[in-house]
Amino acid sequence: MPSSSLRAIVLGTLLIPINCYWLVISRQPYQYQPIPTIISPFFNVIFILLLLVLGNRLLARLSPRLALRQRELIVIYVMLSVTSAIQSFQMMQTLTTMMEVPFRRATVENDWKNLFGRYIPTWLSVSDKKAIAAYYRGDSTLYTQLHLRSWLRPALWWSGFVVTLVFVMHCITLYVRASWVEQERLSYPIIQLPLAMTSQPVSNHSANSIFAQTGLWIGVGISGGIALVNGLADLFPIIPALPIHPRDHNLAHYITAQPWRSMGMFEIGVIAPVVGLAFFMPLDMSISCVLFFFLSKAQRIVAVTLGAQQVAYSQYLVTLNQQSFGALTGIAVAALWAGRKLALGSNRVSPTTDRAAGRARPHPTVWGILIGIGGLSVFMWKAGMSIWLGLLFFVCYYTISVGVARFRAEMGVPLHDFHFTGPDQMLPSIVSPRRLGYQNITVMSMLGFFNFTYRAHPQPHQIEGYALLHRARIHHRLLFPAVMVALVVGVLTFFWIYLHIAYQHGGSSLERFAHVVYTRLSNWLTYSSDELNYSGLVAIGVGFGAVLLFTFMRQRFLWWKLHPAGYAISNSLDINHFWFSILVGFTLKWLLIKYGGIKKYQQARPFFLGLILGQYVIGSIWTIIGNTIHQQIFFGGTF
Repeated sequence: MPSSSLRAIVLGTLLIPINCYWLVISRQPYQYQPIPTIISPFFNVIFILLLLVLGNRLLARLSPRLALRQRELIVIYVMLSVTSAIQSFQMMQTLTTMMEVPFRRATVENDWKNLFGRYIPTWLSVSDKKAIAAYYRGDSTLYTQLHLRSWLRPALWWSGFVVTLVFVMHCITLYVRASWVEQERLSYPIIQLPLAMTSQPVSNHSANSIFAQTGLWIGVGISGGIALVNGLADLFPIIPALPIHPRDHNLAHYITAQPWRSMGMFEIGVIAPVVGLAFFMPLDMSISCVLFFFLSKAQRIVAVTLGAQQVAYSQYLVTLNQQSFGALTGIAVAALWAGRKLALGSNRVSPTTDRAAGRARPHPTVWGILIGIGGLSVFMWKAGMSIWLGLLFFVCYYTISVGVARFRAEMGVPLHDFHFTGPDQMLPSIVSPRRLGYQNITVMSMLGFFNFTYRAHPQPHQIEGYALLHRARIHHRLLFPAVMVALVVGVLTFFWIYLHIAYQHGGSSLERFAHVVYTRLSNWLTYSSDELNYSGLVAIGVGFGAVLLFTFMRQRFLWWKLHPAGYAISNSLDINHFWFSILVGFTLKWLLIKYGGIKKYQQARPFFLGLILGQYVIGSIWTIIGNTIHQQIFFGGTF
């Protein structure tokens, strides 16, 4: 491995604990700073990348030979993005609460101990009352024999699980890389800012530098200025805020009559970075988001009009999640089917071809996928889950994972919060908990930490890393070992940093997520029937069929502009906050192309990159200040 490649991995590894501390201290304990990982790209990673780029420009002046190359900056960016995803509150920060909440929250009234406490493996959980009490009380330390002994074994087991989980994702990414990155030439809107930032020449005076573009600084001034004013207004109420955030204008407050109020939130407001990100989305993708958002609202209104009330309406909302599950499955199947020949064909002139027999061997990463899923299934079998259910669970999970990755690669929507859409929710809601077995359901519920929502999913960052390297005309051989090193370092340093902060300051602000999962489990074990949920199967089928229909229409008819990914995201929570900003980005792009042509569109790109960068930088600074003074600062950001 070249010394420059090793240098990138070492620097990325050193930055991972610093980045992890930022992510953890922003959420623990009870500070609730703006969430860096709620949309992509993550603003904490962009901020660190900016510091690297600026420092690198100074280093290039002093010693050009020591300056980081673009491939090194990209590798560091991907390492931090993947580890931010696994260290976020949508994954490992929730895992720690899943390990101890069943024992802390168990009471005589809820009878959790008898219902499912006996099914939870001791080697994957923390049940010592004294260790948990000190964990929530604070003013203590991780570094006692009792505390270390309570957490060490489950932390190591779960670390191995998470590394294997993301390793399989990377094998799948390598399987589709040639098709998705090289042949299909997908748009990858999310990578535009990091690509522009890392592709700068070492000369500070180059006119080609993105930082030399006036449009960039205008965008930074507008976006950063909004964040600066709103942050100051939050600290000093005498300063008037700029009330343009969606949460300031929820029209649902003025809609009180049924069936109209059943549509839920209807927020109108602008978030500058989302406008910038939407500008780089294909026009048909962004307008699909908006149109399907209104279709989702219409579905809710029709459901109430037809008589769905209270409990029945809540069950209807579950069917919306089932539709999203079916839609993601359809996106994954359609993408894999369309790219199957490309994925296999790109490897036929290689050691994967049996020249003597004239047969194409399986893609080498297939073995990694099969071994990884097998290992994960055996892990869950050891924990108490039936081996067949473990295999089914991970097949469903990785199907969703591929759907989310394709969703981002093709559509570029910065949000994908598919709440309660994972196999831990879908399988029991369809097959019924009693049929699956109480122990199976209990062990499966422990996996809710990476299925609660897919906001910060690791796989899109992996495929976008390969797209970044391809756009920069750099070979990708360094990325796989770099991500694997980042994974191991990321999961181990996470437990250390997280538990160090928790025992010092007290508790977890995310235990409610675990409480939701285990309360749902308690209800399943107490009230569920043993009947198949045929309506749920129909909802999944509707979502799957709709995606295939939209895919067929797009391939056959040029006038058909609706994209199935818009349908998949239409039931999410975050689309309520971001739809109007996406519409603004779509409108500005459409007007520029219609009346100015491609030339004006290209000239406007730096401005919209500035809209993203400005609030990301000022928001990062406000987050750091808020962590320092122990106060939440609302600056009108993306949370």
